Amino acid sequence: MERIHRTSLVIERLIRILVVAVMLFMLGAVLLDVLVRNSSLRVRGLDELARYSLVWIVFLATAAGARYGDLIGMESLSKMCGPKVQAVLWVLRRLILLAFLAFFSWYALGLVQLMIKTGRSSANLHIPLWLVYAPLFVGTLLMLLSLLVDALHRVVTGDILTPPDADAGNRLWN
Repeated sequence: MERIHRTSLVIERLIRILVVAVMLFMLGAVLLDVLVRNSSLRVRGLDELARYSLVWIVFLATAAGARYGDLIGMESLSKMCGPKVQAVLWVLRRLILLAFLAFFSWYALGLVQLMIKTGRSSANLHIPLWLVYAPLFVGTLLMLLSLLVDALHRVVTGDILTPPDADAGNRLWN
């Protein structure tokens, strides 16, 4: 179990590096679009590249940040309860979230498969639309796996009530 946990942390670091790389790519596309806007040089599709890059950034960053509570969480009610009730509520919240992520991963995979079957492409750059819909599946699946590994690790070690960012160290986004 510890090996799986360490492997998921390495994958998460790689995702964070990928997010930064895609963000730099998006920044370059937007900057180039602004620079050529009033010139005679025409470059098609830079705004489309920036838009699709943003979608990838959002889903990958969400997948990387979910484990440490960087997403919106409602814990006010559980903090008013005793430790045993807090643990039960944590498990209940985690199970509901994992069920939703499993359903959404399945749904997103269906969308990606539909785009592959129909062969649709984007308007300007003619990028296959399955690449545009892929972050829905990839990000949600990564978030599901990350939260599942974290939940199993917490249950096995008995640290369910440890703050969500205790494992993060200096890797927090904010």
